[in-house]
Amino acid sequence: MKFFFPFVFLLFFFTLSAQTNVDIFVINQGNCPYGLTDTYSGPNGAGNMTLSSIDTLGFQTVHHYVINDTVYPINLTVCLYVGASQPPFPPQTPQCINQVLNSGTAITFVADCSVLGVLENNTIHKRKLVSIKNLFGIPIQTTENQIVIYQYDDGTCEKVFVTP
Repeated sequence: MKFFFPFVFLLFFFTLSAQTNVDIFVINQGNCPYGLTDTYSGPNGAGNMTLSSIDTLGFQTVHHYVINDTVYPINLTVCLYVGASQPPFPPQTPQCINQVLNSGTAITFVADCSVLGVLENNTIHKRKLVSIKNLFGIPIQTTENQIVIYQYDDGTCEKVFVTP
């Protein structure tokens, strides 16, 4: 019985240490949907990483993965698809990183929402000037040498200093 407990502890310790940790950071300031795919191959086999947890820190998300192998080198490929959070992914070319692991690693992606073709409202609709007001909100006619507020038909306002 005395030898049983140390054996169980060593078995538990080696079971926990037989994993390679991979953290994938995704910086997503545009808050667009995205998905990740991964594959790995090493001396003991190939497969996909196992997602253990996700942390969100403002516009940055950290995906914590594990590979149940520590026999190196491990070849890892991770791809970021912008536009959908799960397959089928949109036809845009993904951002892919290939890395040879000799221990745990961290990979950083930037989700570029511009590949989705999202347009600003100003490029879709040419806005028209509705009124000109002073800083007190009173409509005015003369605009020279003062700060004025331009109000447009789409509801936007713009503060401008007008010179002659």
